[in-house]
Amino acid sequence: MIRAKSGLSICALVPYPPNTTPSQRFRIEQWMPYLREAGIGVDLLPFVNEELMRMLHQPGLPITKAAHFAMAFARHCSEITRTYRYDALLIHRTACVAGPALLERLVKLFNCPIIYDFDDAIFHLHTTTANRYFGWLKFPGKTASICRLSSHVVVGNQYLADYARQHNAQVTVIPSSVDTNFYNPRQKKESQERVIVGWTGSSTSQTYLESFAPLLRELLRQREVELHVISDRRPEMPGVPLHWHRWSPETEITDLARFDIGIMPMPDDLWARGKCSMKALLYMAMGIPTICSAVGMNREVIQHGQNGLLANTDEEWLHCLKTLIDDVALRKRLGDAGRKTIEERYSMQRCAALFANVIRDVVTKHNTQVVNKKWFLLKSKNNAQ
Repeated sequence: MIRAKSGLSICALVPYPPNTTPSQRFRIEQWMPYLREAGIGVDLLPFVNEELMRMLHQPGLPITKAAHFAMAFARHCSEITRTYRYDALLIHRTACVAGPALLERLVKLFNCPIIYDFDDAIFHLHTTTANRYFGWLKFPGKTASICRLSSHVVVGNQYLADYARQHNAQVTVIPSSVDTNFYNPRQKKESQERVIVGWTGSSTSQTYLESFAPLLRELLRQREVELHVISDRRPEMPGVPLHWHRWSPETEITDLARFDIGIMPMPDDLWARGKCSMKALLYMAMGIPTICSAVGMNREVIQHGQNGLLANTDEEWLHCLKTLIDDVALRKRLGDAGRKTIEERYSMQRCAALFANVIRDVVTKHNTQVVNKKWFLLKSKNNAQ
């Protein structure tokens, strides 16, 4: 159990084991050291263990998955009964990866203030190929229930905030962030001959890249470039030669540093509008000139032509890519401006400080309510006598 030097302690109910999913890594896990120094200790309580995590994105295995899920649910119920000792509870996305908000309702019984944090449009159904037929088990409607159960809701962008405010008046936007001491521009090898266009992400978002294959084939026909992909699954992109690097925390920085251009293609759909532009933030922190689909938060992060480029149509994408490939000076200017944007608006230090303020405010309000309630009960008892 990790405790702060002094001060507050919170329990973070998270879906997955530490250092396995971008959502947790670039929010609560990344903020934990700063919070500890600020006097707020955080204990992570994952629902999914390492064994179940390995199974989740594999096709089939319904009985085995169900058995491991049942064991995880029982274990988590037992663990949750001890959370009353904390000053506050944080629920990141969901306390349970499937089913309605049962565990969230259970923790509400302990009269501990709940802070709910999410950074995707999880109120819309979104599934992977491996678990498409079981997508209904996610119960996306429970997002509204958890918002209502919570003392405060923290979200990654304005699109998510607009939804959350329909169910809770106390909503704060805190973007996902980047540790600018760790993710920073690196010197490129002078021997590199071709411009490298790169993409990084998880298997769940890799479908966006795979649907982008026709445009990349056309780009390769017109320009001599290399395509690099960093992910946890080899891309399925027939006819598109690429270098695939399996994601790992040990090699991530080295692999990203090879990129000359970072891309983030997305469709304009309900799920994509809720994305928090994490790929763009990583590229920009590394000083990599970035091209994004003009969707959702991307339009907030990137000012076209100033700190990156935005594209809507295939024609715009090809134009932006070819322009950056052909113009070294433009790549340098946009990369430097992107880095400055991260330092000013999306650094880990800035966002962690905002989150610390939310925690302190929630705990202070809760404690005040408890004191006032005790005073009222005592006064009522004295009047009755």
